[in-house]
Amino acid sequence: MQALLAAFMNPPQDERAFNAWYDEEHVPLRQAVPGFLSAKRYQAPDGAEQMAKYLALYELASVAVLESDGYTRLRHEQSDRERSMLASVPMLARRVFTLELDGPGGPDERPYLLTVGMTPPPGGEDDFVAWYREEHIPMLLEVPGWKRVRLFRQVDGDGPAFMAVHELESPGVFERPEYTAATSTPWRQRIRSSVLRYERNLFALRNPLVRA
Repeated sequence: MQALLAAFMNPPQDERAFNAWYDEEHVPLRQAVPGFLSAKRYQAPDGAEQMAKYLALYELASVAVLESDGYTRLRHEQSDRERSMLASVPMLARRVFTLELDGPGGPDERPYLLTVGMTPPPGGEDDFVAWYREEHIPMLLEVPGWKRVRLFRQVDGDGPAFMAVHELESPGVFERPEYTAATSTPWRQRIRSSVLRYERNLFALRNPLVRA
């Protein structure tokens, strides 16, 4: 996997119809496109205050998959249902990334996903990536229940320049002393105080058989 397509969305008023369309039509059509390696949907926990309620993540063989005939055909052959549902969605942030760093961890599904987006200041990209590679990822993986960290660089979209994708066993990881240590180092404080944009979203893996 070398690229990632992320779609942050808030649902229309008919949320049940939205989820039925996404699970029954939208995701399966994309899974059938060569180069789409996986597709997963996530939902914000109840009461969470963040930019989006839903997140869909598609792992891609490369960014070029999004220019392939199989994928572009989907835009030209939309069903009436797809066209109508997309027009009713009040918020959609579509972002494309290339893989920058992949920390240890396997492809097993984890019940929670944390996305953290940041834009370093001009000239600060190398320091930002070095911090993730040399300090932040190793320290986070010492937190019990923190299973995997990947860092992506945005190549298309309206989000921060980088997005980290963290796979977690539970939100309880944020209460661990190891997490406090990982987020309290001088290097982390310097990075965090210098970023020009910051986004943080927590999601739970969504069972597609459960309707909202």
